Amino acid sequence: MIKFDYSKITNPVLPLAKDHVRDPAVLVYDGLIYLFFTYYNPEKNTWHVGMNTTEDFIHFSDISLISPEGYASPGNVIRVNDAWVICYQQYRKFPHYICLAYSRDLIQWTKPVKVFNTGPENKWNIDGRVIDPYIIEWEGSYYCYYTGSTRWNKRAGHNLIGVAVSSDLESWTDVSVDRPVIGVDYPWEEPDGCENNCVIRYNDQWYMFYSASLINQKIAYAISDDLIHWEKKGLCNVPVFEASAFHFGAPFIIEGLTVADKFYMMY
Repeated sequence: MIKFDYSKITNPVLPLAKDHVRDPAVLVYDGLIYLFFTYYNPEKNTWHVGMNTTEDFIHFSDISLISPEGYASPGNVIRVNDAWVICYQQYRKFPHYICLAYSRDLIQWTKPVKVFNTGPENKWNIDGRVIDPYIIEWEGSYYCYYTGSTRWNKRAGHNLIGVAVSSDLESWTDVSVDRPVIGVDYPWEEPDGCENNCVIRYNDQWYMFYSASLINQKIAYAISDDLIHWEKKGLCNVPVFEASAFHFGAPFIIEGLTVADKFYMMY
């Protein structure tokens, strides 16, 4: 645990003069907070996965770019045997797909390895692209949540969330081939769908937080007993700061700050 004082925070916590940061992912480990994010340079139109570290969300180390150009949206970092694993997306060339990268020290990362895109058996991801991964390990299996779509280069359509399962992080089975696990069911998910999920376990249930709508982005949540079937509960009551007044999304729930059962959301 880190002794973290939220009252000292000024939002936004990581403002940059020219470049953009979004899609946060956080790992608290050995007294340090590792922050991962999409790093976008609007002048060069380049995408990278970036990272830095902090002890308090006030003072940050310099930003390092840990992926090649054209990669974005880190989901989360998990420990597998003696290595760290991060998931993110290839976003430069169509079709987009999900990758993994590995590290021994959380600083130096391997080149990304392509691991998943949906196949012809999937009936709803008609664009044949996947983004926004998030991986949960549970009872010997890995569950990778992903965003597919029906809207790429179209006037209308939706982003939708599916899930694939693996025993080794290499071979994946799409278990949402007939329908997404998070579709579009409510007005607050219109007109363009859902993306950017984060999943945690709390009180013997699974909680998913996700971006509801893209153009009118807010944060919603759903609950599950089995990581496959989800019951939507509605929008989260999230503080709206000046910097997020237009829209806010890509939620990440941080565990390991201060005390157990105390959660912080970064978005």
